[in-house]
Amino acid sequence: MKLTITGDAYALTSTIKVSDIALLKKYNPAALTIVDKETKKTLFGVDYIEGKPSVAPFGVTFSGEGRGEGAEGCATITKMLPPHLNTDEAKKFVAEEFGGVIAYLEQLEKSVSEAAKAVADKRKKLVDSITVA
Repeated sequence: MKLTITGDAYALTSTIKVSDIALLKKYNPAALTIVDKETKKTLFGVDYIEGKPSVAPFGVTFSGEGRGEGAEGCATITKMLPPHLNTDEAKKFVAEEFGGVIAYLEQLEKSVSEAAKAVADKRKKLVDSITVA
């Protein structure tokens, strides 16, 4: 995960691939959430809706795809900073925006790619087992 400020915008680039989110939304949506083991309540989740970024204590909605080396296809959130912030104020604003969700995002960055690979492997096995007569 990487946070950047450029001009009047800030962005979070996750290591979670947009294609993995799409695959899991269809075949294993539970893999996009963190659930409390005792209460079974959903604590946090991620989603992707193009052009509709959102950051909340209970989840984030990515809205774009990263570009360039190491970020190609990775889920991003890009938003505008409030006007007239100096560098230090801008950094504090971004830290406040993402500070409460970073721990959850880090957990999902580890688990989502593994879950997507498992789904893709099962799907490939199914496709390979289909006989065309």
